[in-house]
Amino acid sequence: MNTRALFACILAVGSMSAAVSADVVDMRYLGKGAGHNVRVTNGSESFNVFAGQLRHSFSNGTGLGEMLTGEMITYCIDLSQHVSSTTRHYSVLPVASAPVGGAMGMDKARAVAALYDYALGVQLETSASNDIAASFQLALWEVIIDYNPSIGAASLDITSGQFSATRTNGNALWSGVQNILNGFFSWTDNLSFDTTRYAAITNNSYQDQIVVVPAPGCAALAGVGLGLVATRRRRA
Repeated sequence: MNTRALFACILAVGSMSAAVSADVVDMRYLGKGAGHNVRVTNGSESFNVFAGQLRHSFSNGTGLGEMLTGEMITYCIDLSQHVSSTTRHYSVLPVASAPVGGAMGMDKARAVAALYDYALGVQLETSASNDIAASFQLALWEVIIDYNPSIGAASLDITSGQFSATRTNGNALWSGVQNILNGFFSWTDNLSFDTTRYAAITNNSYQDQIVVVPAPGCAALAGVGLGLVATRRRRA
């Protein structure tokens, strides 16, 4: 099912599922995957941080959160807080409504979807290179913080603006990372990509993440909170 058909399904059953279950999930940080340690500047603050894959465990989800289970790769969309190695309760929100305290809005959410389209899922593989994972994370932060839809891709520059990044020693980013970033940024001029395949995992006290939501059929979506998911599993 393509994302437009999935979105139509969500609209068709949203009022029913919202009435019976919230979109929430438990999440616990497990460790890092591929990526690089970098130094970032966000406004007036500069600090070292890991840019790359974050491994999280998901459980006990309801609503859209029920589709998130087991270990998954996430990426950070919130530089102001930290992950938790203790299981915590999170809300599952549309990407445009995150991060907590500073929702990015639909234009930036579409630019984020363009990054996912450009990456083709390679950034989520366990075999992903450090350069690819770091580039994807840096591109996310740059889009969320600096993207200007009226300017488009030209507003994205990892060396200037409110957000910027270098190696931890202050030198320019690795050439491989910069080359991949250039490709990511150029792709954001196409804002036709749907955002419904991606969800923000948010908590007021802990770092917000973005994750790819497995796409079910309409029948499974309609059954969220209505007991039909269990029936579907028994038939399978």
